[in-house]
Amino acid sequence: MNSKPIILKIDNNFKTLIRPLRKQEYRQLESNILQDGCREAIITWNGIIIDGHNRYEICHKHQIPFEVHEMDFESREDVIAWICANQLGRRNISEETRHFLIGMQYETEKMIAGRKKQEGENPFSGLPLETDYHPSRHVTAERIAKENNISFGSVQKYAIYARAISEIQRKCPDLVPLILSGNCRVSHNYIVDISRLSPEELQELAKRLEKENKPYLRFSNTRAIIQENIEKALNAPVQPSQPSVKDMPTFDPDASVTELTLTIPSWLGSMKRTNEHTDFNIVSNTAKAKLTTLLQEFEKTLVDMISKMEKPTDE
Repeated sequence: MNSKPIILKIDNNFKTLIRPLRKQEYRQLESNILQDGCREAIITWNGIIIDGHNRYEICHKHQIPFEVHEMDFESREDVIAWICANQLGRRNISEETRHFLIGMQYETEKMIAGRKKQEGENPFSGLPLETDYHPSRHVTAERIAKENNISFGSVQKYAIYARAISEIQRKCPDLVPLILSGNCRVSHNYIVDISRLSPEELQELAKRLEKENKPYLRFSNTRAIIQENIEKALNAPVQPSQPSVKDMPTFDPDASVTELTLTIPSWLGSMKRTNEHTDFNIVSNTAKAKLTTLLQEFEKTLVDMISKMEKPTDE
């Protein structure tokens, strides 16, 4: 063991994958290390911490020595896949963190499989022969689904969630721990809407959420804050001649249309991703028939709605 703490590198993208500790948990970990020393080694890759960020921070704060265990990986994607799998093996992660990790593991392992295929390797050599012909994303999703006792569709859904969280991380890192800790309860679909906000709006949201004293912030509260920011973005800049929001009448004839306008981009994004990344040749006829029926009904509704909106008004 080293006589004093050594300096290691921290990668914020790796750190985001580590479950954020609540204040009480952090204080308990700090108390344990002060009493017994750092019993677990800090795990690194090329000198970058991939497990043990909290222990590293505490040890440096109190000048407590620790051991380092260096691991070898071929790429950053391999590191991310390992971190996700390692964190998913822990029992005390929130559902939000679990969904994020599953999604990230799927996205990165899909990239790894694609890379190996380009390099002439068979990324599925350890799998049963009957699955070798499947595209990499389907084999990967099926395996991750089995490992986590969830459906194939859930893995793909969590991948969308992970991409939204990654976009929020890029714009406002402070907000991500609030979401993944479970303190800020936000639905899967609304996370996508949140990821589309500007960095300034997300920063304001993070500040307001941190001021909440409740252990859990309910979705209704979160939605109200997000909606307020969206409305500011849509209405800015406000012309002097326009009435302010507080002066508006209780009844808003545009309310339902505005709400639909904010919702549709999420639908479009899901449909575009499905269209671009799904091999319909291997999708079951039953699944395709159900989707076709819904899309045809959707098309009829769209035509009817557009027709109504194109009719001249009395204005």
